[in-house]
Amino acid sequence: MLLGLAENPALPAGLFARLVVSGDEEVLFTLANRERLTPPQVRDLLAVGNPGLTCLLVRSGLVPWPEIPQEHPGRLLDAVLGGVAPAAAWRKAATDPDPEARQEVAYALDAPADVIASLARDPDAAVVASAAGSPHLPPELLPDLARHPSTVVRQAVADNENAPPSLLTALLADGGWPAPTRCGACHRREAACADHTPGIRRVRLAAASHPAVPPEGLAAFLDAPEVRTVTTFAARTDLPTDFLNRLATHPSCDVRAVIAANPSVPEALLRTLAADLAPEVRRAVAENPAVPLDLLTVLAAHERLPGEPAPRVESATELELRTLATSRVAQARALVADRTRLPCDLAEQLAADPDIAVAQRIAARPELAPERLAELVERHGAPVFAAVARHPGCPAALLHCIAANPASTSRVLREVARHPAARSETLLLCLAAPDSDTRRHAAAHPALALPVLESLINAPDSSLARAAASNPTLPESVMEQVITRALG
Repeated sequence: MLLGLAENPALPAGLFARLVVSGDEEVLFTLANRERLTPPQVRDLLAVGNPGLTCLLVRSGLVPWPEIPQEHPGRLLDAVLGGVAPAAAWRKAATDPDPEARQEVAYALDAPADVIASLARDPDAAVVASAAGSPHLPPELLPDLARHPSTVVRQAVADNENAPPSLLTALLADGGWPAPTRCGACHRREAACADHTPGIRRVRLAAASHPAVPPEGLAAFLDAPEVRTVTTFAARTDLPTDFLNRLATHPSCDVRAVIAANPSVPEALLRTLAADLAPEVRRAVAENPAVPLDLLTVLAAHERLPGEPAPRVESATELELRTLATSRVAQARALVADRTRLPCDLAEQLAADPDIAVAQRIAARPELAPERLAELVERHGAPVFAAVARHPGCPAALLHCIAANPASTSRVLREVARHPAARSETLLLCLAAPDSDTRRHAAAHPALALPVLESLINAPDSSLARAAASNPTLPESVMEQVITRALG
């Protein structure tokens, strides 16, 4: 119940302070994660003196630099990461004796360039690597770091978004010159490994994954067993046609799927990939922004496509869209129903579609007039209940009819319990559902009748009591009783 109150957006300031006094750590952290904490509330939480709680508040940028407790052990690091420290604090944090703390400074998104430059000269290779990968590193330092003895640092250089093509080409070829003398396995050990080949390979793979590396340098990696690297550069739109043809026959279906979704793939190759044995490759062709509409229609007739907007349908002209909406292939019409922006008259047309898959996709669309929803329910029944309940304008009476229908599943009732228009009597039906998520949504719904809400505060189901306590319509007097009963 206390956790529910800590989450309640309507919690009064006085009761917030009482919850802080409770000292319960989980309650305190829940309070600290509330949106729009006021300065007095932050000060109340700071006064608890919990180091973890203080760290969270400071790193969230909620505590001004002068108010951070001097005795807080992570004062400098937390302040710089929270963006509330002066410039001098950044420099001091970069000299922390703990290398892991210096690494965190190097990772910081808003670290000053001079601080990153100083960390690039750190004695610890892991810290140098963190700095080498930072977008704030002065680019002129990258060539020197690409010659660092450790492959860990060179790999970070290859990952740096500002790495120039010439430098990436050198790392791609042989891991850079001179040959490294340390790798990830030994960069912090006194004795070096006998062989740094695996580390050099990781440097080369990182360079191959960089979007700025010249595509001609990737020839040696077209058949690489490291699928993750190949899929990264297979998505590039500047690959030569012969590269695309080779990758289209790669043994990994993951690679072929990336090629199938690549908009630079020639139409002939795309049609070949549409006949691939792997269903994920065929579906990727359907998701290609450049797929011809006739091929998309063929795929829609034979493949189960994702229920999300298809890029080619998103970019379709109005004429193409209306042509698809009259296709003999039901899933092609369903693709139109998924489009982000849909003309209202087309939504009305699709609402009259006899296919249930089209109905399920159009029923939740806000472009569809709410008065059409009852017609969909009458025509298709239970299979469209969930989609209808997701429609933002679904009438309260229809929500109640759906909730009262014996054919409604837990998924349907969950959608009803979440709908802003649900009435108290409808929420009572949801509270009787066997699904715990449905009951929690109903208990937290602002439309729930007050006597029911108050009874749920004492429910034996603790998760239900927590949901009820988080309900913004809960009276302040009831909140106070809960706290008094719990804390004395």
